[in-house]
Amino acid sequence: MKRTKSTLSHLLAHRSPSTMALLNISTKPQIAHMHTDVFKTGAIITAVCIVIFVLTSVYLAILLIRPTSFTRPRIIAIQGGILAFFAAWLFAALVPYTHFFRTRSAGISASLGGRPIPQSILQPLINSIERQTGITPRYRDHGYLRLVAILPWITLLFTIIASVTLYVAASRSKTLHHTRPAAESAGGKDAAETSDKADSPVTEKVESPTV
Repeated sequence: MKRTKSTLSHLLAHRSPSTMALLNISTKPQIAHMHTDVFKTGAIITAVCIVIFVLTSVYLAILLIRPTSFTRPRIIAIQGGILAFFAAWLFAALVPYTHFFRTRSAGISASLGGRPIPQSILQPLINSIERQTGITPRYRDHGYLRLVAILPWITLLFTIIASVTLYVAASRSKTLHHTRPAAESAGGKDAAETSDKADSPVTEKVESPTV
């Protein structure tokens, strides 16, 4: 980006007399500015991915330090709900970012003495910069933007899997908590009946021999 700005400033500084007459400006050219519409969505995606990483790290630490805490259905369900919320947020940011990355380019503007340079004059300079430096304003041609367009989708996939797994674990743990007291109660009744049978006297009927 700095290389693009310096090259554009150099070309503007050595502009032709006809261009100078058209602009009617004798001041030093200002540095060109590049306006991108992927900055905000990219920043949101990066922030959400960092939060997801921190949350999963905390969950793993709690699991290693206090494994018994994951036997409570409510705690497991809350953790799954938090991950589901950030997964939805990440998806909402990835959709427009992917659209911008595939279809749009960065908008470049420059000014001289506070006056904007017309695109009819600026565009040939931009094309010359692209030929000289190989820098292009198309988003899909930049590797670092491509990484942001690919890697967070993998993060979203694993976040959804983790959230669903936690919900299933919470449901099974809740079912287990409900069935265990009933099983223990039934087992207690069976043990009591067996004990009563063992304690009751056994009477035998002896038939007298017939003569």
